[in-house]
Amino acid sequence: MLKVLIADDEPLVQIGLKSMIDWNALGFEICGTASNGRTAGQLIEEHMPEIVIADVQMPCLSGLELAKKCRETYGRLPVFIILSGYEDFHYAKEALSFQAIDYLIKIDLTPEILVKALDAARAEVASVLNKNTLPDMESLNRMLFSQRFFIQLLNNLFENEAQCKTQASSLNIRLDYPLYCAAQVEIKAGREKGSSALYSSTLHMFEELIEKYISCRVIPLDSRFFAVLFYSGSQDTARFRQEISSALTRSCSMIYRYYSVTLSASAGRIVSDIMEASASYYDAKQISSYASERQNILFFDDLPDSGSLHNVFNLSIFRKDITRAFEELDENALCKTLDGIIDLLLKEPVNMAQAMDVSCSILHFTLTLLSSGGETADRIFDSQPDGYRSLYRQKNVKSVITWLQTLKAGLCTEFQSRPVSQKNFLVENTKKYIEEHLTERISLTDLAECFHVSPNYLSQLFKKYTDTGISKYISQKKIEASMELLKQPELKIYEVADRFGFENAFYYNKVFKRVTGVSPKEFRNNSLNAKLSE
Repeated sequence: MLKVLIADDEPLVQIGLKSMIDWNALGFEICGTASNGRTAGQLIEEHMPEIVIADVQMPCLSGLELAKKCRETYGRLPVFIILSGYEDFHYAKEALSFQAIDYLIKIDLTPEILVKALDAARAEVASVLNKNTLPDMESLNRMLFSQRFFIQLLNNLFENEAQCKTQASSLNIRLDYPLYCAAQVEIKAGREKGSSALYSSTLHMFEELIEKYISCRVIPLDSRFFAVLFYSGSQDTARFRQEISSALTRSCSMIYRYYSVTLSASAGRIVSDIMEASASYYDAKQISSYASERQNILFFDDLPDSGSLHNVFNLSIFRKDITRAFEELDENALCKTLDGIIDLLLKEPVNMAQAMDVSCSILHFTLTLLSSGGETADRIFDSQPDGYRSLYRQKNVKSVITWLQTLKAGLCTEFQSRPVSQKNFLVENTKKYIEEHLTERISLTDLAECFHVSPNYLSQLFKKYTDTGISKYISQKKIEASMELLKQPELKIYEVADRFGFENAFYYNKVFKRVTGVSPKEFRNNSLNAKLSE
C-alpha cells in the first residue's frame, strides 16, 4: 500500500478526508495527520509517505512551503496534492511550479475528485520508482559509455592517464577535482531481495537522494552491488569525509524507510588524483565484509587493522586483455584471459572474499561492458532459479571458481554467436562521432581511445562495414561540409581549410581535389556561376 499523510489545520477537514473514501480498499494507508506544516515535515521524515495531502495555508509552514522543502530535500517523492479553501490562480500556479499533482478546492471536493487525484498521484509515484521515462537513443548511448568509463576507471583498466582523460573529455566528464573517494554499496536485505525491480528502484532512489547531499557519480554493478565515486571542489579532507558519511547515512536511512531495504556502504581512502580512484575502490571492497547491522557504513581508515589488509585480487594486470576481449567480442582472447585468472585462483591460496571479489568483478564487466549483459548472464545460468545471482549463494572458494568457469564457458559461446550488428554498433557510433567533430583534427588513435578499443581493431572493423578506411571517411566528410562554406565568397579558401582542421591550404586543396575531382577554387567558381545563371 502507498502511505498517505494528511496535513490540514482544520480537524473537520482531517475527519472528512479520512471518511470520504475506503482508503485501504483503494490501496492507500493513512500513516498520520498533522495540524501544521512543521509537524507534517517531522512526520514525513519519520514515515516517508509516498503521497502528502496538504492545506495551502497552515500554521508554521504552508502547504506550498512544505512541498518546496520536500522537493529540495527528498526529490520527486513524496507527491503532493494541495488543498485550498478557495480557488486562487496564484496559489494553483505556485503549486504546479513545485510539481504538485493536483490543486483541489475543499468546497467542491467529492469522493470522485479525490480518487481521481489519488490515482494521478499513484501513477506519478510509479513513474518515479520504476523510472518509466526512457532516454532518447543519443542520451542512452552516452549513459552506457559513461558507465563503461567509470567501470574501467574504478578497476584500473585504462592503459595510461592520457587514454583515461581522452575518453573523459569526449564524454564531458570532469577529472580535475581536488579530492575523490570511492565506495561500494551492497543491498543486504529487503523485500524481494535480489530482484531486478528492487535493484532498479533502490538504485534510482539512492541516486536521487545522495546527489542532493554531495557531488558524486553512482555506478550500477549488478543486482546486489553498486559503486559511488564522490568528488569535492575543496581540499578540506576532514570536511569531505564528514560530507560523505552524512550523505551515506541519510540516503541509506531513507531507502530503508521507503523500501524496507537495508544497505551497507564501505568507503575507501580519500585521494587527490583521479588515477588513484581505483586504489580507493579496492580499499572499499576489502572492508565491505566488515559491515554489520549495527555499523552499516564503514571507512577504510577507521579500521584498526586496515594497514595490514592484503589487497584484493587486482584485475588491472589483465586490463588490456579484458578490455580487448569485451570490446572486440573476441572469444579466444576472453577464454585465454579468464583461464589465466582461474588458474591463479586455483594455484594461489586465496580466501573466500578474494574469490568472490574476482568473480563479482568479471560479472560486473559482463553486465556493463557487454550490451544486454544482464540478459546474457541470466541465459548462461538459466538452470539456476536466481540466474547469475546464484554467485551469492556459493559457500566456499571451490564453488565460486566453478561458478566463474560456467560464466567463462557461457561468455565464450555467446561471443561466437553475437550478431554482426553488435560490432556494427561501434562503427555507427564512430561515424557519428566523426560527423560531430568535423571542425577538429581527428586521428585514428583519438577515436580508438574514445571508444576504448585498439586502433588496429577499429580500423579493420570500420573498413569491413563501410568499404572505406577511417582516414578517407574523415576526409570525405570534412570536404563535403566545407563545400557549403566555399559557397560564401567572403571567406578565404585558407580560412575554410583552417575551419575544418586542415594543416594548411595546400593540403586542403590536395584532399579536396582527390575527393571531388576539382580544386576548391574551381568548385567555388562553378557554384557562383551556377547561382548567377539561375
